[in-house]
This record gives sequence, C-alpha cells and structure tokens, in this order.
Amino acid sequence: MSVSQTTSTRQSRKNGQHPQGKPRAFMYCPQRNFLRLFVTAVISLLAVSCGQSKVSQCNQMIQVANQAVSDAKVVTNGVQEDNPQAEAMRQAAAVMDKASTEMNAIDVTDETLQDYQTSFSNMYRDTSQAMRDFAVAFEQKDRQAAEAAQMNLQQATTPEKQLVDNLNAYCSGD
Repeated sequence: MSVSQTTSTRQSRKNGQHPQGKPRAFMYCPQRNFLRLFVTAVISLLAVSCGQSKVSQCNQMIQVANQAVSDAKVVTNGVQEDNPQAEAMRQAAAVMDKASTEMNAIDVTDETLQDYQTSFSNMYRDTSQAMRDFAVAFEQKDRQAAEAAQMNLQQATTPEKQLVDNLNAYCSGD
C-alpha cells in the first residue's frame, strides 16, 4: 500500500466509509442501549417517587394537624349547658387521642418527618391527658388539681406553633 492509499484509507474511515468505498457499518448494540434506558428510567422513577413521597407525607401530617385543631375548636366552642366544660374537655381529649393515633398511622420514611411525627403525636397525647385531668379536677371542684392540669395543658400545647412552623418550612423546602 502506498502513502497516498494509506492517506485515502484514513480519510474514508474518518468520513464513515470503508476503504473500498463501501459504507462503514456501525455496530448497533441493543443491550447497551436498553441498559442505559432502563437505568435512566429507574433513576427517574426513584427521584420522582422520593419527591412525591415526601410531599405526600407532609400533606398527610399537615392534614391531621389541621383537622385536630379544627375538631378541638368545634368541641370547645360548644360549651353550653347541655355540654358542660368537663364534658367538652373530655371530647377535646378524645379529639387529641384520635389525632395522635392518626399521626402515628402515617407511614413516614423521611427521618426529619419522623421526628416531627413523634413530636406531634407526643404533644397530642400530653394535651389529651392534661384535658382529662382538668375535666376530673373541674368535676371534683379541686382548684389545685385544675390549676396543675391547666399548667400541664399549657406546657403540652406550647410547642405547637413552633412544630407547625418548622413542619411547614421543611415541607415547602425553605
């Protein structure tokens, strides 16, 4: 092969041509493309499902928290002669027990959300107990016990605003 033929052969290979003028065949490997497509699809699905999962978990937790506040307001605003304060407190305690149970029932995989879930659940449980204690003290006309229950109720509900603010900030991505 002469120098001009070697140069011509190199030029044809660069242009995708076989040295004898035939088109150069590119090797098609369907397994390689399928594997790339499969890996890309799996990564995309995982990324999307993880994002939706956190959002879904946030929405469920926020919904339980909002429902607990709404239900407790309805019960405590209904204090009347046919629904005295002690009974209203028991009903509100039942609302908090329900909220605690519902909050615990949410399947949370995000570690930060698990911490919020535990905090909300504990707050609802402590609030419920303080309300029950207050109802008993109220019925027994035990002023000291009522004051102690009221202080416990205030302590139990103190973290609510911060918990709600932190959960909202975390869920919105701030």
